[in-house]
Amino acid sequence: MIISGFFLGKRPKGKIKDGIYTDALVIDFAFKTSYMKKVPYNTVSPVVEFNTENGKVNAVYPFFIHEDYIKFKRGDVIKICYDKNNTNKFHIENDNSKSNISLMLVLFGIFIILADALLFLQY
Repeated sequence: MIISGFFLGKRPKGKIKDGIYTDALVIDFAFKTSYMKKVPYNTVSPVVEFNTENGKVNAVYPFFIHEDYIKFKRGDVIKICYDKNNTNKFHIENDNSKSNISLMLVLFGIFIILADALLFLQY
């Protein structure tokens, strides 16, 4: 579990084959209403601007999150990886979307090792 947690933590969420890494400027936000158990809530996704070989591109990040958990603000510079054949296809590097599950796997693995050691020492 510990090893899986470390590998999962290093794996990019939306890996793009032969992607190009660059900095992008958060210029705006796209808003969408989502529903959970028929209760509406607002979700947000950053709109970014970045330079490509063909000039500047504006694109909306395809993943929307609850507006209370957005960690970007207008004017922030973030690291992205985009598809050179389709500049609207990109992912944000280090958006912490996978860190929670990897952290849980590592902590659970450590807990199992400690519990086994405690049981071994007790008997």
